[in-house]
Amino acid sequence: MIQTPFRGIGLMCGTSHDGIDICDVSFELSNSTWSFDVHASDSIPLSGPLKEKLSRATEMTAIEYVILDKGFATFSAEAVVNFIKKSTSKASFIASHGVTIFHQPERGISTQLGSGAIIAALTGLQTISDFRIQDVTKGGQGAPLVPYADSMLFSNYDATLNLGGFANISRLKNPVTGFDIGVCNLLLNHLSMRLNCTFDEGGELAKSGQVNKQLLNQLNDLPFFKQSGPKSLGKEWFDQVLLPVIENFNSIRTQDLLATGSEHIAFQIGKILNIEKEICLVSGGGVHNAHLIERIKHFSKSDIIIPSASIINFKEAICFAFLGNLRLLQSDNISRSTTGANQNSCAGAVYLP
Repeated sequence: MIQTPFRGIGLMCGTSHDGIDICDVSFELSNSTWSFDVHASDSIPLSGPLKEKLSRATEMTAIEYVILDKGFATFSAEAVVNFIKKSTSKASFIASHGVTIFHQPERGISTQLGSGAIIAALTGLQTISDFRIQDVTKGGQGAPLVPYADSMLFSNYDATLNLGGFANISRLKNPVTGFDIGVCNLLLNHLSMRLNCTFDEGGELAKSGQVNKQLLNQLNDLPFFKQSGPKSLGKEWFDQVLLPVIENFNSIRTQDLLATGSEHIAFQIGKILNIEKEICLVSGGGVHNAHLIERIKHFSKSDIIIPSASIINFKEAICFAFLGNLRLLQSDNISRSTTGANQNSCAGAVYLP
């Protein structure tokens, strides 16, 4: 296989644990400006047992956690090997986000499942992983990491909004800033499961419900939303802070919980997208939720731009491939202005096959 420099495979598995996004993308630097070209992409659903194990990873024993780390890395590697066979990719490296399990920057820790060493050994490609801990050790949030890549790959926009398990914003004009806004698909998918649905397709379930004003006010009053950036969220916050508020209202219909959750998400995003004529590119799985997008537009002053399907579905994987590309070039790939660290970082552990 002929491998091409500046061409890599981005691997992304978000907090919702829906699957692995794989994107083969090449980068070109011309006149100090980066551009990219997507050659192939795919989404591989996680198996039921693997998804179930990831959902309870924070409760595992140490040996169970290590076994899961190996299992997820093996699953990721096999997905890449099959992807390369099908697409005849000429990528020269893999940049893997992994699955963030313990993200507690206030305690100086952030761990990602999916050993880069195992992925490199099984795929035969050098692999960059473990992007967050260096920034956390420098006093940063270790998240969000995408704004730095956004500022170089999507600089024709004023801002980018990702609607993943959590919603996060990148503001791309100097200085580049970004932070987690709040929960997104992680909550909506959790509630949809109560109705035997993996997600709320098009937001139709939420659209059929009624907003509960008392629950909405309690969600909007959570302390996180009073903090200024840089700030980030992990699944622990969802499990320990937000979910107990939802569970106090379990007597109301799930459709009403979904309607209220969607309204909360849109309201918090609207508070951030409050600059008139600001052009904001929106991506991530939440873009497919027409009801949520409608409510975000209702609360926002910014101009919402919905891109092509490849950008909607694979932008995060593209960006992580770019962060891996910068790591191999020994260039900074995390900005202190985004994470609050005491200096920039050239982050990621590099494993040779």
